[in-house]
Amino acid sequence: MTKAEARALQRDCGGFGGIKAWIAGRRWNTAPGGWIVTGELQGWQFWLGIIPAGLHISASAPGGDPAVWVVAA
Repeated sequence: MTKAEARALQRDCGGFGGIKAWIAGRRWNTAPGGWIVTGELQGWQFWLGIIPAGLHISASAPGGDPAVWVVAA
């Protein structure tokens, strides 16, 4: 999956109160197996990983439990 394909998947799938659209509109830095989303959203940081089913998204905030979800391709 290319960065452009991943960005389109995030942008077009909707939901999560605008989080996916926010992620799609941010700059992404290349990381092993995916990307790190630049900036924070209310203290949350996001990492995107490429998986056969689509994208694996991890989010974390200082002192909190991480959130993880999959956006199916």
